Amino acid sequence: MDVLVTGAAGGIGGGVARSLAAAGHDVLGVDRDADGLADLPEAVETAVVDLRDEAAVRDLLADRPLDTVVSCVGGYEIAAVEDASAEAFRRQLETNLTAVHVTVSAALPTLRERGGRVVVVGSMVGSVALPYHGAYSAAKAGLDGYVDALRREVAPRGVDVALVEPGPVRTGFNERAAAAVEAADGDGPYAAAYRAFEGYSPAATDVETVVERVVTATTADRPRTRYRVSRRARWLPRLGRVLPDRLYDRLVRAGLPGGLLWRLLHR
Repeated sequence: MDVLVTGAAGGIGGGVARSLAAAGHDVLGVDRDADGLADLPEAVETAVVDLRDEAAVRDLLADRPLDTVVSCVGGYEIAAVEDASAEAFRRQLETNLTAVHVTVSAALPTLRERGGRVVVVGSMVGSVALPYHGAYSAAKAGLDGYVDALRREVAPRGVDVALVEPGPVRTGFNERAAAAVEAADGDGPYAAAYRAFEGYSPAATDVETVVERVVTATTADRPRTRYRVSRRARWLPRLGRVLPDRLYDRLVRAGLPGGLLWRLLHR
């Protein structure tokens, strides 16, 4: 199987690329992080590309045989909606949503011809919007809708689409976002909330479990349309469908650093 793995320099993407290559698949790993790609084994072909650059992506994939696209791109910044600049908000949308579309749209003609597959790694926050993650939550919720629309369009044309939604995973995203908060000065209305995120590094599941689930979605004869990875990723969206909104809001806030649920989960 010819597989494109995007975000291959990251923890999840790199794990997926390694696992698929070890199983004998032809893997092309793509990322803008050249140093991260250099850590992949020789069995993984690599290319340094900014996935937001449509022309560069189309040039890379022109006439290339592909059976599956596995999108593992992503990243986030911690900021209240009020504090998120238009530039920061746009950056989150481009990294977490536009980059996925650029890759998928370029690959679809080949995937249709070969009866291929698209596997997208999203996030629990696509279903459960978190305070101080507004731009990221918006991007991942948009990704959720994008994947649903894509699946309904291409299923009659022989292409499978699966979405993998993990809870928090320690891949470096959390730590980098927390470090940025620690470096930020100020005494604005959200300063105390930001300080609570110092050292923020939650984990609902381990990287290996997420990688295993993505590989399953990639190789299964008939993949599920959605894989929610970790108990938190499964039960929080369900609670949101049955609890009154204000009660659910309080529950979500309690899970933030310093909140009651946070202390119970991380004691």
